[in-house]
Amino acid sequence: MTTPCTNNRLHLFVDGELSATEGEAFRQHLTRCAECESGLRDLLQLELLAARALGGAAPVAEPVEVAEPVSAKVVPLRARLQKVYRTAVSLALAAGLAAVGVFRFQEPPQIPDAVWLASADSRTFEARLSHPKADRFLPYSPMRGTSHASEMLPLRPLAELEERHDFRGIAAAYALRGDWQQAEAFLGREPESADKANDQAVVALSRQRYEEALGLLTSALRQNPNHAQALWNRALVLRERDLLDRAAASFDTVASLGEEGWSAEARRMAAELRTQLAEERVRWRRQVTDAWLTLTGEAPWDAKQLAQRPVVARAALYEAVRTVTSKEGVEALFPLAKELDTLGGGSVLQDYVRQVATRDFAARAPLAQGYAGLLRERETKKDATALLESLRRSGERDIYFGALVHTGSAVVDGTALSALRGFAEGTPDPWLHLLAERESIRRELAAGHTALAEKQLMDAMLTCNGLGNIVPCMELN
Repeated sequence: MTTPCTNNRLHLFVDGELSATEGEAFRQHLTRCAECESGLRDLLQLELLAARALGGAAPVAEPVEVAEPVSAKVVPLRARLQKVYRTAVSLALAAGLAAVGVFRFQEPPQIPDAVWLASADSRTFEARLSHPKADRFLPYSPMRGTSHASEMLPLRPLAELEERHDFRGIAAAYALRGDWQQAEAFLGREPESADKANDQAVVALSRQRYEEALGLLTSALRQNPNHAQALWNRALVLRERDLLDRAAASFDTVASLGEEGWSAEARRMAAELRTQLAEERVRWRRQVTDAWLTLTGEAPWDAKQLAQRPVVARAALYEAVRTVTSKEGVEALFPLAKELDTLGGGSVLQDYVRQVATRDFAARAPLAQGYAGLLRERETKKDATALLESLRRSGERDIYFGALVHTGSAVVDGTALSALRGFAEGTPDPWLHLLAERESIRRELAAGHTALAEKQLMDAMLTCNGLGNIVPCMELN
């Protein structure tokens, strides 16, 4: 039975005598076969050593016949190695004789730009690698069906890069071809640095390991706050987690660095994200407002029909409970609460409606009307401040919670934030917990604690997505 390890396939591979299909199959085999990988390394190191020796002058006292320069004639590597080996041994022996003279070796050969796909006219993935040769600005063209994987890596330059311990360069060459397994392996051999952390984050991002990628990028930016590639990649991670506002802010920082090509694209991407976010917020607010007005209006409504959009209906239900001015008005909302609880499990919303229905509406009704005015944006800043103070003293904590969220007061007022958290912790609804967490995160951002805030946002979004399609995760932005 023929296997990739038999019939001298390693030598045939190195000599370039395998077909394209066989060569690709053997290259994949190399990543899993320690014996072949070791053999390849030995062959390449011998070739590199001999090539360096042949690049120098022969001893003056006793010239040695030197093999024909590699550039003059293309010959299979095995044939070259046989000639190279004999000559290299002769040179090495001659070098041991003090009377013979001293060899002059060539400077290390230049690494051809083909290693980093210099001829490409576009880039196939959005992330940025730290190696300068792999970070040229090119228009982004998403990979569709084919990739650069078919462009085989030239072996001698890889051996030279390994000789120089430029593992980040080798990793970049593999990453450009979409070979993330090899890229990750070589990055593991690179000394710790901001550049290494950035490139490891690119690997994690390619595999949708977003939390890991953000942690690595945070480490890179802790070492170098203006690391352009890490700032760019952080924006990509945040965008993938639907944190559009934070992604736009990271692109803004890249744009401020003034890099040719990259700054203009970062500015464009930041603007697109903000436009997208603004449009989503307007659409969301309109949908919730329409549903809220339906629930509190004169016309009859169908709970099952409203529950077909559970995220919108849930937000509208909370606003309706906070704004109705009678016990009967609250109780009329019970069918929708029951329908939404059926989708989400438990009885969180039904319990909330029952609890509010027991309140004293003689005291609650004026506050509910004030909150409705806040939602309709009819209140002035002075009126809003007075309403918040009345709600703080009233004990109508659910309305106070809604008003603090709506005005953003908890971001600038530590006492308000404590009240917000206190109410959330006293309820079993995870969505209210997430809203309180969002306001806390916004306070961290306002204080300049960006890395901590973005990590908390990622965690909150992960939690929210785990709740299923019953809560408005977009509101965490």
